[in-house]
Amino acid sequence: MTTLEKILEIKNQIRLRMSGEVADNMRREGIIYKVNYGVSVPDIQQIAKAFKGDHDLAIELFREDIRECKIIATMIDNPEEVTGEQIDDWSSEFDNPEIVEQVCGNLIWKSEYALSRSIEWCLSNDELLQKAGFITIARKAPDTEIKETLLDPYLGIIENLADSITGISQNAIAFALRAIARRSPRLEQLSLQTAQQLTESTNEIAAWIGNEIIFEFGESSN
Repeated sequence: MTTLEKILEIKNQIRLRMSGEVADNMRREGIIYKVNYGVSVPDIQQIAKAFKGDHDLAIELFREDIRECKIIATMIDNPEEVTGEQIDDWSSEFDNPEIVEQVCGNLIWKSEYALSRSIEWCLSNDELLQKAGFITIARKAPDTEIKETLLDPYLGIIENLADSITGISQNAIAFALRAIARRSPRLEQLSLQTAQQLTESTNEIAAWIGNEIIFEFGESSN
């Protein structure tokens, strides 16, 4: 099949699984796309299976103004073919938490640009980019091919963000802090120090994250 034929086949499979009720619920929750057929993520994964590794198809799918096409693109792309320009193009469409989670959790962390983009995004003033950065580094942190010292700066960034953490980035920051803590005993201790700093914040979300990390890792460090 040509790329166009593949896109038409994918769109047909999407329409067969559409759910207006799911799409309406997502819209009410603030997850907005130009077109959203409300297909579940497991169903999207099922559609994507037949197209794994097709970089050219992924590029064309992400250009579609359709939620399911964009998510399938993140699932089928070959991370070794991902370019910096592509990442910048895709991240410019980080309009809601779901697309951030799908792009970064499925693809970006596997690319050679994971560290450079994650630190850049974490330092951004844009909350969705911050979320992207922390999801990316959370997924990348267990990779022993990267030096653990490269994870140290993220702890400082989290401390500096304490007073401004919102619900948008909350889970991603907690995810990153857990992942960094699990990397080594040294990073676990540093992460617990960061968590303690968060508990002292007047920001309730930051304090919650700090207490969660201390509860999870505190006993094992005693």
